[in-house]
Amino acid sequence: MSAILFMVGYGLVTIPSVLYSGSIAVLQLFDVPALFDIPYSQALVLTIFCIGCVGAVYAVFGGLRAVAISDTLNGAGLLIVGIAVPLLGLSALGSGSIGEGLHIITSTETQKLNAIGSSTDPTPFGTLFTGMLFANLFYWCTNQYVIQRTLGAKNLAEGQKGVLFSGFFKVLVPFMMMIPGVIAFHMYGEGLASIDLAYPQLIRDVLPVYATGFFLAVLLGAVFSSFNSLLNSAATLFCLDVYAPMKKGTVSDAHLLRVAKIASIAIALFSFIVAPLLQYAPEGLWQVMRIFTGFYNIPVIAIVMVGLFTRKVPALGPKIVIVFHIIAYGLFQFVFNDLLGIHFLHLYAILFFVEVGIMLMIGHFYPLQHAWTYAAHNKVDMNPWRFAIPCAATLMSCVIALYLLFSPIGLVDGLSAAFWPLIFLLIAVNVVVWWWIARHDTPSLMLLGAGTGATTDAIEKDT
Repeated sequence: MSAILFMVGYGLVTIPSVLYSGSIAVLQLFDVPALFDIPYSQALVLTIFCIGCVGAVYAVFGGLRAVAISDTLNGAGLLIVGIAVPLLGLSALGSGSIGEGLHIITSTETQKLNAIGSSTDPTPFGTLFTGMLFANLFYWCTNQYVIQRTLGAKNLAEGQKGVLFSGFFKVLVPFMMMIPGVIAFHMYGEGLASIDLAYPQLIRDVLPVYATGFFLAVLLGAVFSSFNSLLNSAATLFCLDVYAPMKKGTVSDAHLLRVAKIASIAIALFSFIVAPLLQYAPEGLWQVMRIFTGFYNIPVIAIVMVGLFTRKVPALGPKIVIVFHIIAYGLFQFVFNDLLGIHFLHLYAILFFVEVGIMLMIGHFYPLQHAWTYAAHNKVDMNPWRFAIPCAATLMSCVIALYLLFSPIGLVDGLSAAFWPLIFLLIAVNVVVWWWIARHDTPSLMLLGAGTGATTDAIEKDT
């Protein structure tokens, strides 16, 4: 059932969102409505269809190998564009001076730099410690689209390095994505039809003509790569968790491959229909994605957590929880939302604990006759990276520093007296953590989940 939830989520939300976001960028950059003399909505449908068809061919015949090869090239290109756009935007805002543009956004309407959301904002700050925590656990730790890359690492240490390395790139997102939004606000005010158009419009206005081809190649490469990964994940889930169990006997790999291609085409066509509807989202694409992923992300992470830490909860528990969650979340979010007034991210947390409680109760009254056991069959080296913990601490410190910077303590209304002492405190904590790890034996904590073959000696050698 969880596999079906993932597939529905991919088809209804994630894949259409990838198509929609890529299409509006192409549409704005090349002014497709004026180019073909058609209304915006028709131009959006046309762009989605064209990009989707090319992406579907790429996905069906390219496979996951195409993703592995193209992601590196697309990532480098996106990093270049991501750094160039805010710099060019600041230059345009400051009439040719990046410094003047930076001065404008840090001294005028500085509330736009505030990451500490109030209770009336789309994402109140308090939700970071309730539903946002579980939503991110789901996305980064259980989502097939994400974890398939990590599980493809040659050993555990390399997988940890890759995850942490990508986390540091994630820290750059406020500067590469949010700052351009602030620049767009200062340049266009409330003149845009949708907040989703801010970034594409800014690119069209500040990117040199000679660079548009490079941007288009990088953009479409990223769209095709994400589209490919998502279709590959959805087809894998369908074949291994739905189709194969339904078939009696052994199913050959060649037959599963044919079924996967058919499933990919069907999911792609369905996403073509859904993607244009996202233009009617009043609070923007990102908010729509988070609201609708709530139908399946919380039961999945609740099931995974109970599965990790209990041994006698039967399969009946997760099945009841999935049905309960879909009904409860739908009612609380879309029927009784005005009456209850609970933010959907707080609702995430409430339902998480309720669903964990349901499974534990079922496990108590109807336990498995034989406790579930796990025997490790390590196919790769499962020794963890020695510096995983201090690197994770540094990454967490970077996140805290970002919130300090984009808050009333930081840039909002000017730097406060507490800003630099808090930053230096974070630096001091990191120095202590790295020094302690460098001078002491590997903590036994790092061996948890590493398998029976992991040893501290092996970790010491892996520097």
